[in-house]
Amino acid sequence: MNILIADDNPIIQMFHGELMRCWGYDFDMASDGLEAVDLAKKNNGQYDFCLMDIDMPKMNGIEATKVIRSTVKYFPIMAFTSNDDYKKACYAVGMDDFAEKTCPPDDLFVKINELSVKLFKFIVKPNGFDVTEVMPMDQQHAQELRKLKSQGLVKLRLDGPDNREVIAHKNVPNKISHDFNILKYSMTEFLNRDPERPTLVDLYRGSKNCIIETFVDDESYQEQLETEDEKMNSYLTKHYKSDEE
Repeated sequence: MNILIADDNPIIQMFHGELMRCWGYDFDMASDGLEAVDLAKKNNGQYDFCLMDIDMPKMNGIEATKVIRSTVKYFPIMAFTSNDDYKKACYAVGMDDFAEKTCPPDDLFVKINELSVKLFKFIVKPNGFDVTEVMPMDQQHAQELRKLKSQGLVKLRLDGPDNREVIAHKNVPNKISHDFNILKYSMTEFLNRDPERPTLVDLYRGSKNCIIETFVDDESYQEQLETEDEKMNSYLTKHYKSDEE
């Protein structure tokens, strides 16, 4: 996690800095909106989340967000202020959420993790796959990923001949890494849970024709869904390639 914090109050800066260190997050601190804009531009929007105060000198948080949204790629921004009257204006300039300054640390931690959703990108290579997490393209895409997350789902982009995107159980990325890197399977399978296109996906390791999808009827889909839900409880962590490979 890399967090941008914008607040002109030194005590709040110190408090948030301690929280970020406690949670293991990297962070940059801005003392006004103009500095927040400069940091966003300097880092080309490479932030997982931004906590944005509103009443700040030189440039307020609403104006800063407006500039950020028009100049760098998307990252989630949450207003952090004691004035509830700013809520409408914050959403109007593209903020993703709004929290009052009485927000407890535990609630703030939940907010950060709810908003900093990502898409899983699988890149086919001659000897297997690389798995990376990619920020949403825009606010609308982020809202889609958050909705999927609330349902225990993720979106996967399979970079092969077809550049397919599928919707899968949240533990499918862990299953793929387990099957390829631990069990050394040449193929793994899982359900594409896209309601418009439910299919059984066969994913082949290191093959140019790496993705094969089979359409399933409603009855078979429901049966396979229940079976997969049970199996996915055993895939809780991601497994990376060993040093010997």
